[in-house]
Amino acid sequence: MYNVLLVDDESWVVESLKDLIDWNAHGFQVAGQAYSGMDALGSIRALKPDVVFTDIRMPEMNGLELIQRGIALPFPVQFVVASGYAEFAYAQKALAYGAAAYCLKPFDEAEISGVLRKIRVTLDAARPAAASPLLHLLEDPGAGGEQALLEQLKAHGLADWDEDRTAAVVAVGTRELPDMDRRVVKLKTGTFKTAYLLTGRQIDALRIRWEGGLPPGLTGIGISGPIAGPKAIKPAIDAADELAHQTFVTFEPGIYAARQPFKTDELNRLLGGMRDAIRVKDHAAAALAFERIGQLFAEKALSVRHAFQVYNMTVSFLFELGQSETMLYSYEQLVQAHADVFAMLEELMALTARCLGQAGTPPVETKNQTFRAILQYVTDHYRGEISLQHLADRFYMNPSYISQLFKKEVGETLTAYLSRLRIAYACELLEKEVGSIQDIAEQTGYRDYFYFTRLFKKVTGKTPAQYRSERA
Repeated sequence: MYNVLLVDDESWVVESLKDLIDWNAHGFQVAGQAYSGMDALGSIRALKPDVVFTDIRMPEMNGLELIQRGIALPFPVQFVVASGYAEFAYAQKALAYGAAAYCLKPFDEAEISGVLRKIRVTLDAARPAAASPLLHLLEDPGAGGEQALLEQLKAHGLADWDEDRTAAVVAVGTRELPDMDRRVVKLKTGTFKTAYLLTGRQIDALRIRWEGGLPPGLTGIGISGPIAGPKAIKPAIDAADELAHQTFVTFEPGIYAARQPFKTDELNRLLGGMRDAIRVKDHAAAALAFERIGQLFAEKALSVRHAFQVYNMTVSFLFELGQSETMLYSYEQLVQAHADVFAMLEELMALTARCLGQAGTPPVETKNQTFRAILQYVTDHYRGEISLQHLADRFYMNPSYISQLFKKEVGETLTAYLSRLRIAYACELLEKEVGSIQDIAEQTGYRDYFYFTRLFKKVTGKTPAQYRSERA
């Protein structure tokens, strides 16, 4: 029986949905109810439901943010959005964020039943195989385990490793590889990940069939090198697992087999420089390290393993400053938490900037989760083009309401808040003599040199030239 959490800020909607469906008949049970996004997130962490039905428009934390944060949790959750016709754009956004489906209000029993059947198929496919002693033997053979492992493999037709060119194949996604022979060794190694041991002939056929496009529901297939014997199976699966997640850095779902030469030494040098920059709180040096790392990923000179390394090492460097951030322990967590490697780097850069006090601005305390997301976006992107309409389009909110939130939560307008961040950053650049004043104006988001100098003087009491000369 799969557990369901129902979320809506109107209790009668929750009760209506709860009573409308014969949940048990579909293999589900309602394990909990929540009436706000914040309460729902806490319930998800506590109950670990298989499925969450959520409204979109809710106070404090809306359904879109709930989906984003829920999908990033270290356990799988399927989200179904409940929306009205007027909220179709929100539903589309939710699907882009990873929601499994959406249902229109008022609820229709047949529609919801169809959604449950679809999700049931996905959940059943993700369940570990009922009998998987082979998986345990590979992880920890124990006394006499190696002989048991050999017998299991022979039962699946794996005996002559060299002649058969046996290799590990890992498929990542909501489906398994279709049309596999029943005697193939198949191991469910993750909720959305399956490992296979295949002969060279089987792998050649797989390549011919799927090189032009992966089967529906799969995002990546990784193929290890030839396996020399039983003891090499686990390392081969690990290698194929890494290759299957390579789409995180290439943006190209497909089959990945050969590991190309990567610029690991250069990455290690850059990470060493970043560690030193973080220790002395040199934001400019840290930003340059991030920029160069991004270039290496753009050149496809690094792998998903390196992305994993960059994330965890940066978090560990910041931990030395007393910051509390979560380490990642699998490629699945990395992929769930970030759309791609550049989204990951952008988040790390913003986190580092905040920890190093880049803008010289004290953090704003707010209990409004929706506004917190807006404020974080502004703080991370203040050097770009930002307006009330831009934020309204991005967060699906009324521009006037965002303006009111800034005055209520921050105590000043969006324009004033942006000016404060930009001028603080300009002061930092002027002190370090990074470029001309015109260059600094553009780097801080001002294309008009004269407007920048007038605003700078209004905020600091000095012109940029005076400020720089006094600190020379």
